[in-house]
Amino acid sequence: MRDVVIYGGGGLGREILALLRAQGPGCWNFLGFIDDGKPAGTPVGGAAVLGGLSWLTRSGPVAVIMGMADPAAKAALYGELSQNPKVTFPVLVHPLAHVDPSARLAEGAVISAYCSVSVDAVLGLCSFFNVGAQIGHDSALGDFGSVMPHADISGSVTIGPRCLIGAGAKILQCLEIGPDATVGIGSVVLNAVPGGCTVMGYPARVVERERRKTA
Repeated sequence: MRDVVIYGGGGLGREILALLRAQGPGCWNFLGFIDDGKPAGTPVGGAAVLGGLSWLTRSGPVAVIMGMADPAAKAALYGELSQNPKVTFPVLVHPLAHVDPSARLAEGAVISAYCSVSVDAVLGLCSFFNVGAQIGHDSALGDFGSVMPHADISGSVTIGPRCLIGAGAKILQCLEIGPDATVGIGSVVLNAVPGGCTVMGYPARVVERERRKTA
Protein backbone atom coordinates (compact mmCIF):
# COMPACT_ATOMS: atom_id res chain seq x y z
CA MET A 1 0.00 0.00 0.00
CA ARG A 2 1.17 3.51 -0.78
CA ASP A 3 1.21 6.18 1.91
CA VAL A 4 -1.09 9.08 1.02
CA VAL A 5 -2.10 12.42 2.53
CA ILE A 6 -4.80 14.91 1.57
CA TYR A 7 -3.74 18.56 1.41
CA GLY A 8 -6.65 20.53 2.86
CA GLY A 9 -8.79 19.59 5.84
CA GLY A 10 -12.03 21.30 4.84
CA GLY A 11 -15.23 19.90 3.38
CA LEU A 12 -13.68 18.94 0.05
CA GLY A 13 -10.80 17.23 1.82
CA ARG A 14 -13.29 15.08 3.73
CA GLU A 15 -15.09 14.23 0.50
CA ILE A 16 -11.82 13.11 -1.04
CA LEU A 17 -11.16 10.95 2.02
CA ALA A 18 -14.51 9.25 1.34
CA LEU A 19 -13.39 8.76 -2.27
CA LEU A 20 -10.16 7.18 -1.04
CA ARG A 21 -12.07 4.82 1.20
CA ALA A 22 -14.31 3.84 -1.73
CA GLN A 23 -11.24 2.35 -3.41
CA GLY A 24 -11.49 -0.53 -0.96
CA PRO A 25 -9.11 -1.95 1.64
CA GLY A 26 -5.50 -2.46 0.69
CA CYS A 27 -5.30 0.35 -1.88
CA TRP A 28 -3.98 3.23 0.22
CA ASN A 29 -2.46 3.82 3.63
CA PHE A 30 -4.05 7.15 4.59
CA LEU A 31 -1.78 8.99 7.02
CA GLY A 32 -3.86 12.12 7.62
CA PHE A 33 -4.47 15.67 6.43
CA ILE A 34 -2.00 18.44 5.69
CA ASP A 35 -3.45 21.84 6.52
CA ASP A 36 -1.58 25.08 7.12
CA GLY A 37 -4.53 26.63 8.96
CA LYS A 38 -5.15 23.91 11.57
CA PRO A 39 -2.88 22.77 14.40
CA ALA A 40 -1.38 19.30 14.21
CA GLY A 41 -3.68 16.80 15.89
CA THR A 42 -6.91 18.59 14.94
CA PRO A 43 -9.52 15.88 14.23
CA VAL A 44 -10.93 15.91 10.69
CA GLY A 45 -13.30 13.33 9.25
CA GLY A 46 -12.29 10.57 11.63
CA ALA A 47 -8.60 11.27 10.98
CA ALA A 48 -6.27 14.07 12.07
CA VAL A 49 -4.16 16.93 10.77
CA LEU A 50 -0.49 15.92 10.60
CA GLY A 51 0.85 19.45 10.19
CA GLY A 52 1.40 22.03 7.49
CA LEU A 53 3.60 22.24 4.41
CA SER A 54 6.76 21.71 6.46
CA TRP A 55 5.52 18.23 7.48
CA LEU A 56 6.05 17.05 3.91
CA THR A 57 9.70 18.11 3.94
CA ARG A 58 10.29 15.74 6.87
CA SER A 59 8.26 12.80 5.57
CA GLY A 60 9.31 9.81 3.55
CA PRO A 61 7.93 9.14 0.07
CA VAL A 62 4.25 10.06 0.08
CA ALA A 63 1.41 10.59 -2.41
CA VAL A 64 -0.42 13.93 -2.10
CA ILE A 65 -4.00 14.53 -3.21
CA MET A 66 -5.21 18.12 -3.46
CA GLY A 67 -8.17 18.63 -1.13
CA MET A 68 -9.04 22.09 -2.40
CA ALA A 69 -11.03 23.38 -5.36
CA ASP A 70 -9.47 26.83 -5.86
CA PRO A 71 -7.42 26.53 -9.08
CA ALA A 72 -4.90 29.25 -8.22
CA ALA A 73 -4.25 27.69 -4.80
CA LYS A 74 -3.68 24.29 -6.41
CA ALA A 75 -1.28 25.76 -8.95
CA ALA A 76 0.75 27.52 -6.25
CA LEU A 77 0.86 24.43 -4.07
CA TYR A 78 1.92 22.21 -6.97
CA GLY A 79 4.73 24.66 -7.69
CA GLU A 80 5.98 24.14 -4.13
CA LEU A 81 5.48 20.40 -3.85
CA SER A 82 6.72 19.36 -7.29
CA GLN A 83 10.22 20.40 -6.22
CA ASN A 84 10.18 17.64 -3.59
CA PRO A 85 11.31 14.32 -5.14
CA LYS A 86 9.57 12.39 -2.34
CA VAL A 87 6.12 13.73 -3.30
CA THR A 88 3.95 12.20 -6.03
CA PHE A 89 0.48 13.10 -7.27
CA PRO A 90 -1.68 10.03 -7.96
CA VAL A 91 -4.69 9.86 -10.24
CA LEU A 92 -7.80 9.01 -8.21
CA VAL A 93 -11.01 7.77 -9.85
CA HIS A 94 -14.13 6.79 -7.91
CA PRO A 95 -15.32 3.26 -8.80
CA LEU A 96 -18.74 4.70 -9.72
CA ALA A 97 -17.26 7.11 -12.31
CA HIS A 98 -16.97 6.32 -16.00
CA VAL A 99 -13.67 7.19 -17.67
CA ASP A 100 -13.27 6.05 -21.26
CA PRO A 101 -9.99 4.16 -21.84
CA SER A 102 -9.00 6.67 -24.53
CA ALA A 103 -9.17 9.62 -22.12
CA ARG A 104 -5.88 11.02 -20.83
CA LEU A 105 -5.59 12.00 -17.18
CA ALA A 106 -2.52 13.90 -16.01
CA GLU A 107 -1.00 13.29 -12.60
CA GLY A 108 -3.09 14.43 -9.66
CA ALA A 109 -6.43 14.28 -11.49
CA VAL A 110 -9.35 13.41 -9.19
CA ILE A 111 -12.66 12.08 -10.54
CA SER A 112 -15.61 11.77 -8.15
CA ALA A 113 -18.61 9.44 -8.19
CA TYR A 114 -21.04 9.49 -11.14
CA CYS A 115 -18.74 11.57 -13.33
CA SER A 116 -18.37 10.82 -17.04
CA VAL A 117 -15.16 11.41 -18.99
CA SER A 118 -15.80 10.70 -22.66
CA VAL A 119 -13.62 9.50 -25.52
CA ASP A 120 -10.31 11.30 -26.10
CA ALA A 121 -10.97 13.86 -23.37
CA VAL A 122 -7.88 15.31 -21.69
CA LEU A 123 -7.69 16.36 -18.03
CA GLY A 124 -4.75 18.44 -16.84
CA LEU A 125 -2.52 18.37 -13.78
CA CYS A 126 -4.37 18.17 -10.47
CA SER A 127 -7.70 18.74 -12.19
CA PHE A 128 -10.82 17.94 -10.19
CA PHE A 129 -14.27 16.71 -11.18
CA ASN A 130 -16.89 16.85 -8.44
CA VAL A 131 -19.91 14.53 -8.23
CA GLY A 132 -21.83 14.02 -11.47
CA ALA A 133 -19.75 16.34 -13.65
CA GLN A 134 -19.36 15.38 -17.32
CA ILE A 135 -16.89 16.18 -20.09
CA GLY A 136 -17.58 15.29 -23.70
CA HIS A 137 -15.49 13.79 -26.49
CA ASP A 138 -12.26 15.54 -27.51
CA SER A 139 -12.60 18.21 -24.81
CA ALA A 140 -9.71 19.38 -22.65
CA LEU A 141 -9.60 20.80 -19.13
CA GLY A 142 -6.38 22.66 -18.39
CA ASP A 143 -4.03 22.19 -15.47
CA PHE A 144 -5.46 22.81 -11.98
CA GLY A 145 -9.02 23.27 -13.26
CA SER A 146 -11.97 22.40 -11.04
CA VAL A 147 -15.40 21.35 -12.27
CA MET A 148 -18.14 21.47 -9.67
CA PRO A 149 -21.09 19.05 -9.22
CA HIS A 150 -23.26 18.23 -12.24
CA ALA A 151 -21.54 20.63 -14.60
CA ASP A 152 -21.76 19.52 -18.24
CA ILE A 153 -18.94 20.25 -20.69
CA SER A 154 -19.91 19.35 -24.26
CA GLY A 155 -17.63 17.90 -26.93
CA SER A 156 -14.56 19.62 -28.42
CA VAL A 157 -14.42 22.30 -25.72
CA THR A 158 -11.03 23.70 -24.74
CA ILE A 159 -10.74 25.05 -21.18
CA GLY A 160 -7.54 26.83 -20.24
CA PRO A 161 -5.50 26.32 -17.08
CA ARG A 162 -6.73 27.36 -13.64
CA CYS A 163 -10.41 27.62 -14.58
CA LEU A 164 -13.35 27.08 -12.23
CA ILE A 165 -16.60 25.69 -13.66
CA GLY A 166 -19.49 26.18 -11.24
CA ALA A 167 -22.08 23.64 -10.18
CA GLY A 168 -24.69 22.88 -12.80
CA ALA A 169 -23.02 24.99 -15.49
CA LYS A 170 -23.33 23.92 -19.13
CA ILE A 171 -20.84 24.71 -21.91
CA LEU A 172 -21.80 24.42 -25.58
CA GLN A 173 -19.64 22.31 -27.88
CA CYS A 174 -16.53 23.62 -29.68
CA LEU A 175 -16.06 26.67 -27.42
CA GLU A 176 -12.86 27.96 -25.83
CA ILE A 177 -12.67 29.10 -22.21
CA GLY A 178 -9.59 31.23 -21.55
CA PRO A 179 -7.14 30.71 -18.69
CA ASP A 180 -8.14 31.76 -15.16
CA ALA A 181 -11.80 32.09 -16.12
CA THR A 182 -14.75 31.34 -13.84
CA VAL A 183 -18.10 30.06 -15.08
CA GLY A 184 -20.75 30.81 -12.47
CA ILE A 185 -23.16 28.30 -10.93
CA GLY A 186 -25.95 27.23 -13.28
CA SER A 187 -24.65 29.30 -16.20
CA VAL A 188 -25.17 28.29 -19.82
CA VAL A 189 -22.15 29.19 -21.94
CA LEU A 190 -22.99 29.76 -25.61
CA ASN A 191 -19.93 31.83 -26.60
CA ALA A 192 -16.19 31.80 -26.00
CA VAL A 193 -15.07 33.16 -22.61
CA PRO A 194 -12.01 35.47 -22.40
CA GLY A 195 -9.26 34.60 -19.98
CA GLY A 196 -9.46 36.04 -16.49
CA CYS A 197 -13.20 36.71 -16.67
CA THR A 198 -16.18 35.59 -14.63
CA VAL A 199 -19.31 34.79 -16.62
CA MET A 200 -22.79 34.11 -15.29
CA GLY A 201 -26.35 33.67 -16.50
CA TYR A 202 -28.34 32.15 -19.37
CA PRO A 203 -26.79 32.90 -21.73
CA ALA A 204 -23.60 33.53 -19.76
CA ARG A 205 -22.24 37.06 -19.91
CA VAL A 206 -19.11 38.65 -18.49
CA VAL A 207 -19.81 40.09 -15.04
CA GLU A 208 -16.23 40.61 -13.87
CA ARG A 209 -12.82 40.85 -15.54
CA GLU A 210 -9.43 39.80 -14.18
CA ARG A 211 -10.93 38.55 -10.93
CA ARG A 212 -8.19 36.02 -10.29
CA LYS A 213 -4.54 36.54 -10.97
CA THR A 214 -2.62 33.91 -12.86
CA ALA A 215 -0.58 31.72 -10.49
